[in-house]
Amino acid sequence: MVLWHVATALFLFRWIFQDPKVDVRFLVVGALVPDVVDLITVSVFGSFASGEIYAHSLIVPTVYLAAVLILTRRGRNRRAWVALGVGWLFHLLVDAMWTNQAIFFWPFFGWEMPTSAEPFWPAAVERAFSDPLRWILEAVGIAYLIYVWRAADLNEADTRRQLLRDGRIPR
Repeated sequence: MVLWHVATALFLFRWIFQDPKVDVRFLVVGALVPDVVDLITVSVFGSFASGEIYAHSLIVPTVYLAAVLILTRRGRNRRAWVALGVGWLFHLLVDAMWTNQAIFFWPFFGWEMPTSAEPFWPAAVERAFSDPLRWILEAVGIAYLIYVWRAADLNEADTRRQLLRDGRIPR
């Protein structure tokens, strides 16, 4: 659910923080990091019951954000790297990861992740095409991104160039 995660991270950040200086490129990457990292891990190491494993735990983005706060100074760079962590946390929120405590609170309930004898990818493809909620959420994400596109006047080439250059969405 790529567009759903991007749209909800963007919506939640704009609604909660209302920071026009944030680099949304980092926020968007953060919203996608858990799925990218975990799907690569599942592909390489296999036998996991789900595509939501280590990067969907609370400890990984927490350690990441702590490292950013310790290793960076105030300013634009810190704001960008923190936005990545916030996007990551928003991903966990909209995935409702707290409902799967073995993953969300890993490693506090044990070091093992849930495994499955069945291959991951065939089951994942079946879930993707058989679950109507996924399609509805993607449609909601597309609708919000179209709204932002129009509201920010991203039809104009100069506005798009500015967004790509500095990562800021015009108000």
